Amino acid sequence: MVKIFPWAVAIIAARETIDTLAQTIRAAEEASAGKDAIIDVLVNGNPDLARQTGAWVQASPWAGATVRVWSIPRGDKAHAWNEYVHRIWQSGRTAFFLDGYAQPVVDALARLEASLGQDGDVLGATGVPSSGRSALSLRERMVREGGFHGNMHAITADAMMQLRATGVRLPLGLYRTDSLIGAILLFRLDPASHRWDRRRIVVNPEATWHVSGATGLSFKKAVGQFKRRLRQAQGDLENRAVRDYLSVRRAPVNAMPKTARELVLSWIDANPGEARHLYMGNPFRLYAANKLRAPQDWTAAERAPEVVCEVKREIAGAPTDAVR
Repeated sequence: MVKIFPWAVAIIAARETIDTLAQTIRAAEEASAGKDAIIDVLVNGNPDLARQTGAWVQASPWAGATVRVWSIPRGDKAHAWNEYVHRIWQSGRTAFFLDGYAQPVVDALARLEASLGQDGDVLGATGVPSSGRSALSLRERMVREGGFHGNMHAITADAMMQLRATGVRLPLGLYRTDSLIGAILLFRLDPASHRWDRRRIVVNPEATWHVSGATGLSFKKAVGQFKRRLRQAQGDLENRAVRDYLSVRRAPVNAMPKTARELVLSWIDANPGEARHLYMGNPFRLYAANKLRAPQDWTAAERAPEVVCEVKREIAGAPTDAVR
């Protein structure tokens, strides 16, 4: 008999418009119909969007879920994930993660939950994209080779509890958050004791999402694409540093450097030849490395998230553990 847990849905947002984020929240509620679900909207580094979202939630009817909107002072996806795992997630609940612009189809989350229940060794499940020029090829590659997509995925309640109990935190400023989360799960949170096993994350090709306004060209989108290329160059360096940390050194996942800056620069300093080879393949990587050398101010990350609003649906037997 498959054990069914209540649901926790985390929507991580920062730069979305209120219309886009509202569509995602509504889609998440529809995909959670019939479940004991808590939907947490984590707006990081954008207090105006948090206030707009809170006002929209308070003015909207909610029949099937508790919805909470959080304002996280420091804008950073890795930081938002850390805050959710260690402060906000309610224990005992299967956790689903959505980006603020990714609207799950109505059965997507249920399909991910079914994937989690396939085997006791499964720690996570991921959906696949259905929109965008590279969606089909990425979908096929993930089904064939495995993967973990940041737009929509799920983590078992037991794995979430282990992440919290062992104190795992993503380095602040990390771009490739989904890659690191996936790697941690594939190593069963302990590279020293467990080998990488892609079977610990199930790729479900039937679980997918929509992205509004994904087609068409504009100057704003062109600028956004250029900035994305710069971030991806940093991500290439991160991936190499993470591989060295987990696969080569087999270091503890709860002892990673506090920031992506520390993680990447320590790898570059220890492996200058490999770093130069990466720069030659893509000059943007050298730019990313130089940019990382400039220190960042993370003091705002020390401030706790604030609840902007909460629309609560009482369900008999639901967990009652405190938010903080």
